[in-house]
Amino acid sequence: MEGTSTAGGLTVGSEITGPTRVMTAERVEWYGSAMLSAAAGDAIKVGSNIHTDEDYARSEGLPGVIADGMITTNWLSSLLVEHFGLGYVERGELLTKFIKPVPIGMTIIVRGRVRSIEPSAAGGSVYTLDVWCEGRDGVKVTVGEAEAEVAPAKA
Repeated sequence: MEGTSTAGGLTVGSEITGPTRVMTAERVEWYGSAMLSAAAGDAIKVGSNIHTDEDYARSEGLPGVIADGMITTNWLSSLLVEHFGLGYVERGELLTKFIKPVPIGMTIIVRGRVRSIEPSAAGGSVYTLDVWCEGRDGVKVTVGEAEAEVAPAKA
């Protein structure tokens, strides 16, 4: 990638799609344990919560274990890195909202659509996108908006 982006071919209305992934119990457990371990500075296994314990999730009114919403947010962030490189990492932002639970076994498709392209102060372009994750049925589970600033093309 080396800081480059593929944004040059995108226009208003262009859609981008990331990889299709299946939410697995292993992904959910790894994510929870990794975040907890990083925060504590030591390897820690996540205890019972709505992301790891079927009975506990049901007691909280859920149909079963659900994924942490930050997993889909991270997948959206990966999509933006893939298409905008350092323009997203250094000068971008991503805001998300989790609107439906993601159960174990659900297939997730990561998508975005360019809403606007405006000139940046540095002479490049600022891309604003609607972004979302959806199931195979097209029902959105995570929605949001993103911005990435792409540097001007070098002559």
